[in-house]
Amino acid sequence: MKITDLASTIGCTPGSASVTIKRLEKAGLVRRERSEKDERVVTVTLGKQGVRRLDAWRGDQLASMTVLFDSFSSEEKRALRDLLTRALTASGDLPMQYPRSSRGVRR
Repeated sequence: MKITDLASTIGCTPGSASVTIKRLEKAGLVRRERSEKDERVVTVTLGKQGVRRLDAWRGDQLASMTVLFDSFSSEEKRALRDLLTRALTASGDLPMQYPRSSRGVRR
């Protein structure tokens, strides 16, 4: 993602995003690459350590959600999913496709 797009997405200035990205790069979490066409454009990608941390965080989040919703019946989970889908669709924030958990139930 370009630093300017990242800054816009998280609601900060490109300068602030750039400083933060430099720190994340020093920590091995991201990589910065200058565009060959326009050296002013810098693209940021996750580094190997960043991918590992993100994967660990996702695992932690899934475990937390599993504990939270395990007491719900299948019917209650479907009703909650349907309500959340309606709310996200109305807000325009619904991702194109939800991943499925290992149990085949939408998360």
